[in-house]
Parts: sequence; structure tokens; C-alpha cells
Amino acid sequence: MKNFESNRESSKGVRLDMKRKISGAVIAMFLAVGFNACFTEHAHGQLPQDVRDVFEGMLDDLESDLQAKFKTAIRNDTATVEFTPEEFERFRNNPVNPFEGLEDIVIHDSESNIALKFELPSMRNRRIQRYERQNPGVLAQLGQSVSKASACTVRVYSENRHVALGTVIREDGFVLTKASEIRNRDGIECVLADGRKLVASLFRTDEANDLAVLKIEASGLPVIQWSDKQVVSGAFVVTPDNNGSVISLGTYSVPPRSTAEGKQAFLGVQPETTPLGVRVSDIRPGSASFEAGLKNGDVITKLGGASIPDVASLVKTIRDRIPGDRVEIEFFRDGAHSKTNATLAARDYSGEQAARFKMMNRLGAIPSRRGDNFPSVFQHDSPLFPEQCGGPITDLDGNVLGINIARQGRASSYAIPARHLVMLSAELLRENVATR
Repeated sequence: MKNFESNRESSKGVRLDMKRKISGAVIAMFLAVGFNACFTEHAHGQLPQDVRDVFEGMLDDLESDLQAKFKTAIRNDTATVEFTPEEFERFRNNPVNPFEGLEDIVIHDSESNIALKFELPSMRNRRIQRYERQNPGVLAQLGQSVSKASACTVRVYSENRHVALGTVIREDGFVLTKASEIRNRDGIECVLADGRKLVASLFRTDEANDLAVLKIEASGLPVIQWSDKQVVSGAFVVTPDNNGSVISLGTYSVPPRSTAEGKQAFLGVQPETTPLGVRVSDIRPGSASFEAGLKNGDVITKLGGASIPDVASLVKTIRDRIPGDRVEIEFFRDGAHSKTNATLAARDYSGEQAARFKMMNRLGAIPSRRGDNFPSVFQHDSPLFPEQCGGPITDLDGNVLGINIARQGRASSYAIPARHLVMLSAELLRENVATR
């Protein structure tokens, strides 16, 4: 494989130091945001869970030969994937590819293979600044408001790894948690608010809602009390841990709705970020954008009153809506400012645009293994990690609004509303159903 030597600025103004010459093209690149990739000498070492989840999330949208390579990496527990130059070009240009820095790699030797080690930014260890909403000092002041909910919260471990939070729903040891994070029926444990660590068995799962009921041998446990309080958009919501502390502070964004496949709001454009906003193309006949009169080359600056500086903002704003919503769109056409109204359509996301939107939404977050397709969830912007889902979410008065079920993307998390959980609980706890 050919040696590489380069030292220049990336498009984001982040220096890519590629001076090191080695046989086998080993060069590390570090970027400020998004996902990173680096050349590596070694194809061994454990595959971090976050990277594994990204690999698995790409599989359905990759061509069969590329899919096989990432499946092999998952099976071999390695973050390193080797490509031929032709395979590398196809992966780099695939819209599902979320990794930054690949465009800076120049391949000169067509006979060389390229071994890439994929990495995620250290978002878990990012230092929170004092002016940020998630500052520990701010969160510490909210501990009293979640004391009751925290006492009903447990930490769920699977094979000695913290995978989720859980919510006690019956005093004799029944716990509700997120099902897709539990990969093995054996080796499940729960750490209670009082510090006890107890073995748990998998009592029942509910695939539609991605819920699992665990059973631990305990009695007299504090039980979560659901609230039927109506929450207004913009209200603060908090997520407690099982030790009396607050994990995250967010705002209630979108009322309960279905995110099941085929019920996503859809504008029907191919977006591209520009200095002025988001330029659209590929206006599809019959789509919401077509019916609104948008044309190829129009630059959207606002949608539904929200500023649209980039593609990620457009994706989030559309996902915050439901099919049938009528939104005002502000845009530039040939330098002139215009407005129009669009009625967002319902449509299954598919094809290249879906892949691009899906991965764009992952940037800047570590999404849950399953982050979508729920019968009823409300949306909030609390920055959760996947293992922080499964526990209760409350308002500032301690009213339990539901259970966090997924970190969905860059600026959105989902929670199953309390009203829906009340209806589910009786069915989930039926002995004969569980046995059958």
C-alpha cells in the first residue's frame, strides 16, 4: 500500500496531520465534529459499542460487498475495515456514510488496499462548560424535584455492562426498561436506588414499544406514579438517575404522536447546505414541495418559523412535524425573497435521500440501537446516551410524564407518554400472557 504525506487544512478549518510515513498507510486524522475515520496498521482490537451500533445502522443501505465487510468487522469485534480503492470510493460516496475526513484521502496507487479504523468523537467525556444547560451545577439544583421518581429508578446491567435505566412499576419487583438494549436473557442485573444489586429475569417484551419487563426478587419497592398532566411545548423536562441526581435537562418539543414507518412528515427535496440556507433540488412531482411551488435551486431560510441554516436543521424541523401539518416556507429564488405554504405529506422514507437524512441526523449524538418507529411518543431535546433510556422523565415539579425510550438523533429524544404506559401496564404484567 502506498505511503501518504500531507499537511493541510480541512474544509472545517481543522488541521489534518498526515506527515507520518509507514508501510500500509497508517495516518490518524482528528476532526472537531461528527464521526472520524483514521488509517491504521492493526486490524485487531475490540469494537466499541457505539461504533458497532453505527456499523449495524448502515448495513441495510450498503451494497452487498460493502455490507459483507462491515458484517465481518462486527463478527471479528474490530473497528478496522479494509477496502480496495474501488470499494473505498463507493463507500465514501454512499449517502449512508456518516464518517468525516474520507474526502481528504487521495488514492494514488490503484493496486493498494486501504485499512481504515473508524472512531467516534469522545462525546461521553466532553467537558460541559459553565454556561451550558447541562452544567452539573445547574442539574444539581434540580435533584429535589426528582427525588420520588429517582427512588423508583434502577440501573440495568447486561453481561456486566450498563445498558439502560429501568422504572419500577410494581412493588414486588417488576421493572420496565428498554428491550433492544438487552441482548441476552442471561446475565441481567438491576442496581436499585438503595444500592442493592439483584439478578433479574426477562419476564416479557413488547416489540412494538421496545419495552421489556424484568423481574427481580424484591418486595416493598417504591412504585412509579404516572401523571396525566398536560405539558406545553417549551416546558422543561428532567431525567433522573437512581442515585437522586439529574442526568439531563431538556425541553418538551412535540406532543405524543406515532413515529411508525409511513407516518413521517415528508417535504420531498434533495437538500444542500449553502451560506444562505438550504438549497433544494430534485423536486418530486406530487410531493409537498412540488405542490407548494418550490423549484430546483430555491434556497430555504425558514420553515414553520424556524431558521434553516443547514441540512440538519431542515431534517430536524421536518421530523418535529406530522403528516398534514401546514407550514410556511421562506426562501430565496434568483436573489429575491419569497414565501409559500406547504402541507407536509406522509410517506415511507426510502432510497438515497432516506439514507442521507438518517445519517445526517446521527451526527453529534450517539443514537439508540432502536431510535424510531414507535406507536406513541413525545419528543424532547434532552441529550441522553442510549444507556440513559428506560427510566422515567419528569417535569420540574416531579410529575412523571413517561419513560425515555430512545435517543433518536442529534437534537431529539423520545419518551413513551404516561397515559400510554398506563394502558400498557396491565397487559405487560399478565402472567398468562407472559407464560404463553
